Amino acid sequence: MSRRSRNDKYEPINWHEIFQRIDQDGDGYILRSELKQYLLRTPVSEVPLSNDMVDSMLYHVDYDNDGFINLQEFYGLVNVPVDSKTRSAVQRTLVATAFSIAPRSQVSHGDRHYIAEYSCCPPPLLIPLLCATQVGVFVYYGVTMGNVGSYSPVPFSSPLIYDPKRRLEMWRFLSYMFLHAGYVHLLSNVIVALFVGIPLEMVHRWWRMLILYTAGVLAGSLSASIFDPHSYLVGASGGCYALVAAHLANIIINWGEMPFNWARLLVLITLMATDIGVFAYMTLTNTATRVSYVAHLAGFMAGLLVGMVTLRNLREHRWEVVLKWVGLVVFLFLVTAAIVIQIFFPDLVGLYPPMPQRKPLADLVDQVIGNVDI
Repeated sequence: MSRRSRNDKYEPINWHEIFQRIDQDGDGYILRSELKQYLLRTPVSEVPLSNDMVDSMLYHVDYDNDGFINLQEFYGLVNVPVDSKTRSAVQRTLVATAFSIAPRSQVSHGDRHYIAEYSCCPPPLLIPLLCATQVGVFVYYGVTMGNVGSYSPVPFSSPLIYDPKRRLEMWRFLSYMFLHAGYVHLLSNVIVALFVGIPLEMVHRWWRMLILYTAGVLAGSLSASIFDPHSYLVGASGGCYALVAAHLANIIINWGEMPFNWARLLVLITLMATDIGVFAYMTLTNTATRVSYVAHLAGFMAGLLVGMVTLRNLREHRWEVVLKWVGLVVFLFLVTAAIVIQIFFPDLVGLYPPMPQRKPLADLVDQVIGNVDI
């Protein structure tokens, strides 16, 4: 195939140049699914390219079936063994696609790409609903226990709290996120969740946020139960730190498509440092509660590992595909190991027997006061 030059003569198309223009990040690979979308949404020929036809051609030329088209495979697509009209349509579409994509130097193209993904339809409701529920539960226990303060109430008898002696009540590994040790603890978690979670939910949708938040909460309770096996646990810090880590993963995997990436990273680090400072202050000023840093760290790691898998990657690179599956395997391995220890090897970490006889509430409070983690 040829194209008309300025002096009205035909010259051969430089398919290497076409490939480089479509390969925006310059890594030598074009995502197969992305190339498919280019071919389907750039009609330039009287011969329509159907979805099945494009799928078949791309499958045929993706010799190693890795989901990416390299230069050699791209040449195969240009000369795909179909009828001449279809092949011409493919070639014309590739040329049109290449010259409709902004050059790599035009950063605004990537900026618009990420900003366009923000959506209020459906509205981001998951994070606000979770925060509203946590506030409602805090108000309920504040009223019923008649004590609302910086570090209270802590409802030790609540069926929601993580109780190390009642580990067979498995919902406690998640439900503890609805309880908080005082309004300072509650406000810090709510502010982080709203500030970080809502922008993520607007781009990545509510169900991805639910997976992330739950993974962080579960990782927090499992890790705290192993490394601090005799302490009660309250608070949604595991879930909040999962959102923070997911935001960090989001910045990393969408670095080239995200506007103000350095500013976002700086704001995120500042937010984390402030939150850690608040909890450090709580530890120093109140000995009745302790900050479970292992739960925070576990939530952060869960968000980082799971976030790479669940968050939408607006432009997926080959190394990111490998990294996200490695992250998922590591997360599942750690969770499985923690569950196995809980069930089969509790003595290994000094866990309580799972369901002893309950003591009266007054005795229980006397026993655990000063031994609740947040």
